[in-house]
Amino acid sequence: MDLHDPANFADGPPYDAFATLRNNAPVAFHPERPRRQGGKEGPGFWCITRHRDVQIVSKDPDTYSSWLGGFTGADLSGVVLEETRLNMMGMDPPDHTLLRHSIRQPFGPAWVRDLEGNISNFASEILDKVCERGEIDFVAEVAAELPLRVLAHIMGVGSADTKLFFDWSNRIIGNHDPDFGGSVQDFLDAKDELFSYGREVIAAKRKKPGDDMVSYFVSTEIDGNKLDDERLILLWFLLLVAGNETTRSSLTGAMEVLSGFPDQRAILCSNIPQHLAGFIEETLRYTNPVLHFRRTATKDVVLGEASIKAGDKLLLWYPSANRDTEVFHEPDNFDLARTPNNHVAFGVGPHFCLGARLGRLQIQVMLTSLLRRLPDIEVVGRAQRTHSNFLNSAKTLPVSFTPTRIDAD
Repeated sequence: MDLHDPANFADGPPYDAFATLRNNAPVAFHPERPRRQGGKEGPGFWCITRHRDVQIVSKDPDTYSSWLGGFTGADLSGVVLEETRLNMMGMDPPDHTLLRHSIRQPFGPAWVRDLEGNISNFASEILDKVCERGEIDFVAEVAAELPLRVLAHIMGVGSADTKLFFDWSNRIIGNHDPDFGGSVQDFLDAKDELFSYGREVIAAKRKKPGDDMVSYFVSTEIDGNKLDDERLILLWFLLLVAGNETTRSSLTGAMEVLSGFPDQRAILCSNIPQHLAGFIEETLRYTNPVLHFRRTATKDVVLGEASIKAGDKLLLWYPSANRDTEVFHEPDNFDLARTPNNHVAFGVGPHFCLGARLGRLQIQVMLTSLLRRLPDIEVVGRAQRTHSNFLNSAKTLPVSFTPTRIDAD
């Protein structure tokens, strides 16, 4: 299977192909055929499919760099590469360490804990809008809506423009999907629109700061110097796209799991406070919101039995690592009581997801409200997935439930 072709992920991660690689060639070289008509062949990349190798690469930024070639499979150059290197996801220590340390407070336990009441209110409002209808698209009306509202709130921009955020995010992540335009120009246009909006927000927060995350970033200093506009807009970009897409995908995955594993759902619903944390972690392992990140070798190195050359590209396939039989017993089964559950859905090492705590809280709050208010909600059709080999994102997921009154809560 061509893992470079986003269309091959339209039905979800190719777990059988990953299992074949893990068992026969866990560090395997993969050619890059053109993605678009008239495109050029790429240099190829190494597929890292075992859990232990993903850990090794992720924890050694001196050998496997995020800065050298960026953090996605695309081969960048010039201004685009330089911009990517200013993005926190495209940085290596010590620069990455300094920036991450400087902005960590809004992602810490105290700030996130204080958001729980707002998140709960957002979840209630979202379910109020759909509870009387009986049939909805879960992605657009629940899974995408919650993180968009949360992001608008924490960035201090209100909720009026969340539909814009949704559109920009889809066109950026789904730039190979015909439903979202499917062209480089659509991607660039969406990025420009998002940046333009973000610059206006940053300028407004400089003039009149609040208690929101953008205002915090504007006031942040590294070695006595405030973050420049380029760094600020890239943090805005990272928050808006990564911050909503991964939570959207995780909530969609949770809904699919609830319908696909009725025995596990029954256990969860028998005592939600007791079982929900385990259910969330197993959902992350089983559904994998992020498909891969890239590293570039800084020197010749041997990984497993493969001889990797300086400058070679490596793609860390998280869905494969999370189904590795060396780490997980019967990994193709969903088990909310799985212990330990050392999944890598949020990454590992220096680039472990900074927003993991906030993402988990959103999933926790929405699932608690959902199962209480719409206890018989079920998937009634297959998800339509985004053509992407980067994020495991769904476009639609039809669900049905017994309609309930808004005031039934």
